[in-house]
Amino acid sequence: MAALNQNGVYSALFSPLGRQGELDKEKLKTLIHHEIASGAEGFYCCGSSGEGLLLETEERKAVAEIVAGEVQDRLPFIVHTGALSTRAAIDLSVHAKKCGASAVSLIPPIYYNYSVNEIEQYYTDILNTVDIGVIVYNIPQFTSISFSKKNVFLNDKRIIGIKHTSMNLYDLERIKQAFPDKIIFNGFDEIFLSGLSAGADAAIGLTINIFPKLFIAIREEFHKGNISGAKGLQLLINDFIEVILGAGVFPAAKYCMTLQGIDIGPCRKPFAPLSEENKKQVKEALEKVKAWI
Repeated sequence: MAALNQNGVYSALFSPLGRQGELDKEKLKTLIHHEIASGAEGFYCCGSSGEGLLLETEERKAVAEIVAGEVQDRLPFIVHTGALSTRAAIDLSVHAKKCGASAVSLIPPIYYNYSVNEIEQYYTDILNTVDIGVIVYNIPQFTSISFSKKNVFLNDKRIIGIKHTSMNLYDLERIKQAFPDKIIFNGFDEIFLSGLSAGADAAIGLTINIFPKLFIAIREEFHKGNISGAKGLQLLINDFIEVILGAGVFPAAKYCMTLQGIDIGPCRKPFAPLSEENKKQVKEALEKVKAWI
């Protein structure tokens, strides 16, 4: 098991799909090696970018096994094991531990309007069952549950951090001030520099799949005090993100890998395929970024 890089740039790894919508295991292996060569410092699999909640349980386990086999302790990897039920989350977390994951990460239980106590018990049950570091996944625009320093349960030492996929940087800063020993992962790529300024330690992101070295460069310029240089790189990323958001962010991001020579297929239905016009827009946006790299 590779130790977590507490300042690392982690790819929110895609899950490649074949022509019939099946998990393409060989393409996943190719993608992992491509991203390692491109500079990714770790992986976060089966999250939003990896369509984790659209994969079957056995597919989620297969992704974790493949990542473990291909990484071979060279880089840390985190497995998202959040699920609708505590039982399913425990099963996936136990499996991730057996695979040698560096940590697991979980969205809170969704759909039903669970109480704060029920949500806390969900995490506690995983912590009491599996001996592995847990990262709370805060993504309120998808879960309708927003974590702050008052309800994030970070006083439990077994919770090692939070993946903060939220535009609320005040909450990020307050969490870091209250729990300075926890790892704060910035989750929205378009505010990576702002997240660093607010106290984020590391990053887990969708477009890190596509150009990890840009994020590493932002981190390096930020720590050197070259805020102007870091801002220029962030603006370059944001111009690109604006285009893929308009096209359909997840299908568009996956299409970028096809444009780089690795056809990882579309997103799983009910996601719709990109239109030809969208493909043209995404290609042009990617070429503008590559011209700067």
